[in-house]
Amino acid sequence: AVQAVSEAIALDPSNAVLYSNRSGAYLAMSHVSKAFKDAEEAVRLDPTWPKALARRATAEHALTRFITAQATWRKALQLDPGNEAYEKALQAAKDGEAQQTKERIEDEKRKEREAEEKRRRDAADEAKRREDARNEEQLKDFFGVLEDDKVQRARKKKLETNPITEKYQKQKLGKGADHVARLTDKHAQFKNLDPFRVLVLDTDATPDDIKNRYKKMSVLCHPDKNGGSDQAKQAFEAVKDAYARLSDEKKRDRTILVIEGARERCRQERAFKLSKGADPATLPPEEEALQKEVAKTFAQNEMKRRDVEEHNRVQQQRERDQAAEAEKKEADEKLFEKQWNTDDRRGARVGMWQDFQDDKKRSANVKRQRTAVNFKREEKQETKKKYGEWDRESWRRDWK
Repeated sequence: AVQAVSEAIALDPSNAVLYSNRSGAYLAMSHVSKAFKDAEEAVRLDPTWPKALARRATAEHALTRFITAQATWRKALQLDPGNEAYEKALQAAKDGEAQQTKERIEDEKRKEREAEEKRRRDAADEAKRREDARNEEQLKDFFGVLEDDKVQRARKKKLETNPITEKYQKQKLGKGADHVARLTDKHAQFKNLDPFRVLVLDTDATPDDIKNRYKKMSVLCHPDKNGGSDQAKQAFEAVKDAYARLSDEKKRDRTILVIEGARERCRQERAFKLSKGADPATLPPEEEALQKEVAKTFAQNEMKRRDVEEHNRVQQQRERDQAAEAEKKEADEKLFEKQWNTDDRRGARVGMWQDFQDDKKRSANVKRQRTAVNFKREEKQETKKKYGEWDRESWRRDWK
């Protein structure tokens, strides 16, 4: 149709009807832009023809130009008043404009919601990034003083008497809030690895000193004495863990060995620096250096312990996976063997062999006769059961 009308337009290019008809054909083919151009040309050639205006309005509607489509339909109704088709098309253009406005508003709201969600996600990601950076910086500050040191020193065990040391009896412990803050400050999880530091004792403390100090510290750090705060609960748990470690003789001796080894290592390093001409004023105070070295040693031991635990966990998981895989493989093999060796399949194989032996066409074969001289077909031998003996598999055959 488009080709025929185009040939007619070539012969009569000033005919508005031909452009209107080709516009309708283009609309049927969904070539909306071409239909609109032909409708425009038809209106230009005959502005007073309602159908040309209707063609243009229809093309504008298809192009979702609802406002201009309404104006065109109104012009068509002015030329052809009371046309129901034009009035319905005008109402459809109004409905299309309303729907388009509604969709545009919903789309704007959706974009605003997505932009708000994106801002929230970006803010949350930025806060998390800052928190991670702050935590990493804190760990870096603490582990910056840690050095890999594998020195182990033995300590001669002294005869241990058990009197209450006078200096610990007279020692003033201060307020409970101070101890709560000390046991929950920055890097407390690593600093509290030293149970003597938690209980404010030295390695010369006797078991009775440790017991008495635990009673005093548990009272000072008890949550009921500190308003039930989470920091007080954390400090109280640290005191209990320290006492549990020092109550065990083996753990206490091992802890003392670690502390004394770290102190001896720190003193030797300090003496070496002084022997090389270092100015004592440039070195940190000896007590502070000893505390840092002890904290470093405990932190190193803790990190090594965690590494060993993680390695053991991974190894155990690997062994469990291998065992499960072996069990599954064995079960699959047993299932395959069971399915392969079913009575029906075995019976079918035996039946095929017997049919081959009974084949009459092969019985006249001379070579087969020579080889079958001593051949005897195998038959199932039924043995007479003894008195009281029964067939254990008979129920299977009966059931089948």
